Amino acid sequence: MSNSLAPASSAIDPSRVDGKPGGERRATQVRGGALLAAGALAALVAGACGGRVVVDGFEPPPDGSGGSGGSWSSGDTASSAPQDASGAGQGGSIGEGGAPPIPPLVKEEHTIVDIDGAVPVNIEPGTLGFTAVAEIMASSPSFEPVGIESIRGPDGRLLAADYTIPGTMAAFFNQGIGAAAVPQTGADASAPLAPGVYWIELGNGGVGPLREPVRLSVWHRRTLDGRFHGGKIDINAFIAGEAVSEQYMRRALLAAYEGYVGLGVGSINIRHLGSEWEFVDDELLPGLLEQTAGAPGRPALNVIAVTAFGGSIAQASGVTPAVPSVAVQHGTHLSGIVVTLYEEPSVDTVILRHELGHLAGLFHTTEFDADFGDPLDDTSRCGDVESQMERCPDFGNLMFPTGGDFSGTMTPQQTAIVRASALYRGIVEQGGGAAVPLPADADTPASGAPIAPPAPGEGARSFAPDRLASTAALPPHTAALLAGHFCGQSAARGADFDELLRAAGADADRLLAVGRDPGAPAYVRARALTAAGRAATRSSASARVIAELQALAADPRLPRRARLGAVEGVASASPAAARALAARLTADADGVVERMAARAAAR
Repeated sequence: MSNSLAPASSAIDPSRVDGKPGGERRATQVRGGALLAAGALAALVAGACGGRVVVDGFEPPPDGSGGSGGSWSSGDTASSAPQDASGAGQGGSIGEGGAPPIPPLVKEEHTIVDIDGAVPVNIEPGTLGFTAVAEIMASSPSFEPVGIESIRGPDGRLLAADYTIPGTMAAFFNQGIGAAAVPQTGADASAPLAPGVYWIELGNGGVGPLREPVRLSVWHRRTLDGRFHGGKIDINAFIAGEAVSEQYMRRALLAAYEGYVGLGVGSINIRHLGSEWEFVDDELLPGLLEQTAGAPGRPALNVIAVTAFGGSIAQASGVTPAVPSVAVQHGTHLSGIVVTLYEEPSVDTVILRHELGHLAGLFHTTEFDADFGDPLDDTSRCGDVESQMERCPDFGNLMFPTGGDFSGTMTPQQTAIVRASALYRGIVEQGGGAAVPLPADADTPASGAPIAPPAPGEGARSFAPDRLASTAALPPHTAALLAGHFCGQSAARGADFDELLRAAGADADRLLAVGRDPGAPAYVRARALTAAGRAATRSSASARVIAELQALAADPRLPRRARLGAVEGVASASPAAARALAARLTADADGVVERMAARAAAR
């Protein structure tokens, strides 16, 4: 294994990012000064720089507003009790409490000016896990690489090395910020974590001297007895343009996260972003995540809903910038998850839970490249995802790369990793309450009547893709690919959605048949129509396929998402046809379709 940085979890061109699409890259100020020797660094971090700051619950921002540049709507929701490994909640309730006897989440901070030494971190008894975050201390989000090069346990065993865990596609670094967590392997996914001194080494891949100091923050997840007792996930939801309605966003978040690994939902705060963020590719992703700056609450999960993904993450349902990402900082390049919601409850639940799994530290059980998978002992591994798909032994697992059969099962070790993460407000003892959350700003407008959680079992119903007449004619595994959750982690690692469909043998005419099928879910139709356009470039009937895609894109009777899939299909097949379609859709009754057509024509 080399000492150089592997490809980033999502390929990013920083020249396009400055808090908005098309902006100039921010300059990073170069600071002079000698670097500390390793011995001096060890003395420094063991002394004054190793202070702890209690964060959960809570450390409010000075003005209590937690946001600017847009209004938030907020509301509290009911909570649930612990669940089993399948993800289903079990009776009881989680209440709000006063100050817990010990803080559930503790921040330990070190300022590093030399990344050649290892930083000692003392893990006390009763710790479920910790999350280490390395961040370049610049006035604005940096694009310089930084991350967690290695973590060594009290027994001398390497838990992470060379910015990864062997056998996984982990990349514990990113632009300006990098994170790693313990536990992330089966050997460590037991609570409580072994106490003692852990050693964390930071790095930038040997690209040169640091131009800015680096801050290492270590977040300790603790309870009185080292056992999980529940907690609440506070959520900041961002809706780009008309990606989804506020009401559906709330319902989807409740359905996905109420009872997830025994956690309840705390507050849900919603903010609207401009239509310029409706379509996001891999280059715009960092700027989109920067829009979470000023969001209320720590820890809090940022969920950004967009209309569609493009570039190397085209056809993705969700993207998490790294495994793990962070819920304890807002406005960074790791601050949240980005999803497309299809208004198919069972599918959206899997998308949201799958991406949150990545944020908390879970990998895919098996990657499309079968040489890679998760490092857990109690998950199954598939020999060849592309050829076996539904026959894979891990097809029912939440972290299967396509979401599998939507049953969303989780193993005990997967559950332990999420519970050890820093994404929620914890409960430290049996019968206790979650720490009181940051109160909503008194000037925030009400969001309307409370939304009731879904009825028991509502999220369990799943779409059977092979039961449609249009998909029954497809080659094996194609229907499962069309209906599955395509994760941005797979796309970032070179698993292109359309390449997978081509490998499955799908052709343009069969894909068009799915796109025309009114009985198929809109997102399945959209994927089929986009893929039909790409298949048309190799078809002798390309002109006919393009003409049909243009007609479907212009048909107001089709669901918006299906029309958008046809727009993308036309753009994939012919730039000239895309320009003609954009002209045809000028002043279309659906402004989202009009904007997406214009954007596709401009590529």
